[in-house]
Amino acid sequence: MTTQAKVLLTGIAVFLIAIAAFMLIGTNSGKAPGSAQPEQASSDPQAPVARTGLADSSDKVRLNLAEGGKALIGETGEIVLTLDIEPGWHVNANPASMEFLIPTVAKSSAGGQSLDIPTEYPRGRVSDIVLGDTALEVYDDGASIRLLPDEKQTTALKEAGKLDMTVRVQACSDEGVCLAPADLPVSLNLDDTKPQ
Repeated sequence: MTTQAKVLLTGIAVFLIAIAAFMLIGTNSGKAPGSAQPEQASSDPQAPVARTGLADSSDKVRLNLAEGGKALIGETGEIVLTLDIEPGWHVNANPASMEFLIPTVAKSSAGGQSLDIPTEYPRGRVSDIVLGDTALEVYDDGASIRLLPDEKQTTALKEAGKLDMTVRVQACSDEGVCLAPADLPVSLNLDDTKPQ
């Protein structure tokens, strides 16, 4: 067995052990180790809720809706979702560089119905992280995903009045530490085109 194969297998084993530990700790305690602050209830339904448990990718990545979404009000247009990623972190590109990696994937729905809107993912940056002989392709801060609804989909969106989108990401540090995947939601209210 070559040294590169041993490094790859060791990396995969560490990754699987970390996931197993995450699942075991999460199911046994429901709180992050050393977490001292209890979850606080708020009377404001829009207020963020304190989350307990281990960190996941939503702690390092946020989703922004670019102004391009306004094009839906008129003619068929694109919707641009931009990834806001903390310095020193990245997410896997789409398609992911290796089969076991979790790619960045956007999904859409309107009125509770899934919509298969054509989506353009950016080309990933070739990172310095190499597994076996494969340099991983990743997205950095500011990467944009474009949803391109056709005329029929645009009409359905106007009728629904709201588009719900979710982008699944897995954040990894530049040192190769990966967090649990997370679904990042954002909604576009087509009545006033302001994100919610």
